[in-house]
Amino acid sequence: MIRKAGAKKIHMRISSPPVTGPCHYGIDTPNRKELIAGESNVKEIKEFIGADSLEYISIEGLHKAMKSKGYCDACFTGNYPVKKQLAINS
Repeated sequence: MIRKAGAKKIHMRISSPPVTGPCHYGIDTPNRKELIAGESNVKEIKEFIGADSLEYISIEGLHKAMKSKGYCDACFTGNYPVKKQLAINS
């Protein structure tokens, strides 16, 4: 739509790191296979959306911008603060 409106170039900037994994702590996010960044790299995503460039904020940039530590970033890093446990049927 943007190109049809006359744009010669499209540069996409995302204010979070790529979401590569689901949230197991209450946010209803899909599994890894349903997340575009879970299965594709930045170049592949850029081509898929038809942008000339695509950049995300780095995880370090996000932490710097938040000026605080202790936030969960597992959906970006895959480093979940609690190990996933299997449910046991009794």
